[in-house]
Amino acid sequence: MKPNYSIIIPHKDIPDLLQRCLDSIPVRDDVEVIVVDDNSDPKKVDFEHFPGLERDNTRVIFSKDGGGAGHARNVGLDHARGRWIVFADADDFFTEDFNGLLDETVDAEEDIVFFDYINVLSKKPTQQVTDRNRYKKFISAYLDGDKSESDLRIYFFVPWCKFIKRELIEHHRIRFHEVKWNNDLFFSVQAGCLAKTIAVSGKEAYVVTLREGSLTYDLCATGEELAVRLIESVKTEEWMKKNGYRTTRCLTSSYLWVYYDRNGFWKTLGFCLCSIFNWRVFKTTLVFLAKRIGKREF
Repeated sequence: MKPNYSIIIPHKDIPDLLQRCLDSIPVRDDVEVIVVDDNSDPKKVDFEHFPGLERDNTRVIFSKDGGGAGHARNVGLDHARGRWIVFADADDFFTEDFNGLLDETVDAEEDIVFFDYINVLSKKPTQQVTDRNRYKKFISAYLDGDKSESDLRIYFFVPWCKFIKRELIEHHRIRFHEVKWNNDLFFSVQAGCLAKTIAVSGKEAYVVTLREGSLTYDLCATGEELAVRLIESVKTEEWMKKNGYRTTRCLTSSYLWVYYDRNGFWKTLGFCLCSIFNWRVFKTTLVFLAKRIGKREF
């Protein structure tokens, strides 16, 4: 009998936090958990006692490719059998409301069901923060009827806090880009745009943690990271335009603003000049800087 849900968790070098995540998932016959380890360091992980090996309805896949979270999630999708796909990050975890939400969602007709979350410090889960609360605003605005569903479909860039029908993913062959940063942007936007219908639950069934050392903790700290994030954003915008999906916001602007605020005009200009041989990055940054000059914001 195939499970109703497949929960896919990419992991690298944080076994204690992975165990916390697994402990928060109810053990049910209709839920399979797929942990994909992305070539963790043997000095940090005890592979003989790896979290999940002895857990019911859980499969642990050891990938030696070192392809990042996007690759790990793709491996998980290749092995998933559930009707619904749920993604979780290894340093995050679920709340007690998640079990009830599983019962409520199983027969839903929509292609994607979004649900709410709490944002806390990883080392102190009782302390809430507002670091990634913009997605909460999309959920509350939708439930209050203040905005159209396009905010959730397009701008909910992350894969967590969603039940996604596997049929939608497989029919359109949606996969994560296997890059270090922003690997989930194209996947999330594609799934959101291609879903025929969506639904939203106001239940806070997931806990997003702010963890020092994570890829999103020090956003756009380097030019290398900014370049990758810009390229992924441009690719996503090009796909949307080609397929007739409109966006009212520039997907690249938020990353450029973060880098600009962190490093200032002249360093951002230096990044632009260094990227002259990459037309996508150069053009995007040049347009951004031109707007700043026009408004004298430097």
